[in-house]
Amino acid sequence: MEREIYAAKDAATHNQAVAAKAAVRKQQGLYGEALAELGRIYTYALMGDELADYYYQKALCGYLAGEFDTSLATIDEAAYYVAPEQMGENMALVEALAAAEKGDWKRSEKAARRHLATHPATAEVEQEIADLYGDAPHLLNPDVAWWLSLVPGLGQLYAGEVWSALVSLSANAALGTFAVSEMIAGQWLSGWIVGCGGLSTTYFLGQERARLLTLRRNATLLREYNDKLKKALLY
Repeated sequence: MEREIYAAKDAATHNQAVAAKAAVRKQQGLYGEALAELGRIYTYALMGDELADYYYQKALCGYLAGEFDTSLATIDEAAYYVAPEQMGENMALVEALAAAEKGDWKRSEKAARRHLATHPATAEVEQEIADLYGDAPHLLNPDVAWWLSLVPGLGQLYAGEVWSALVSLSANAALGTFAVSEMIAGQWLSGWIVGCGGLSTTYFLGQERARLLTLRRNATLLREYNDKLKKALLY
């Protein structure tokens, strides 16, 4: 198949060979490789339905490969080159699912409505989807958690990890107290190396841990929510 790609005499033949190879990778579940193959397509040689299918396959493979930004960027690009009536019938579904994975509930809901307009569902399913968007999880900002951790434990508390917050506060307080007491006693070496050295480690690690805890919380909420949303949208 690779030989056919390089031996192609014109752009159309090249595109057919590349698309066939991408389809094989997709069937194998190698969505990232399929996406890479689609990147070799000569888009200038695509017209009408071929161009629409190219964008749909690229957006779909991006979503299936977990490259949600690529999927959404592909959909945005398609809007400039493909007429709305030529857009793949399931493009709105891919957009709804990819946007949901990024926590962009507004864009996801708009795309879901477009999908439902062309793929009518039962009243129960439509209500379930509406309820899910109405109860979308609130995602926390990991950068906020990092900055809040300038006060030890506050970032972990923001992430909803009370026990981790207490541990961070206690560790920093203990090391800070030890450093000060040692220096007051004239033990500058132990106060500086053990106390201040340990304090700087726990302090900065606490900031990074608060950021990671926030990311983990967001990932858990997204996975639980998007599993339900995906099941509802694939009615």
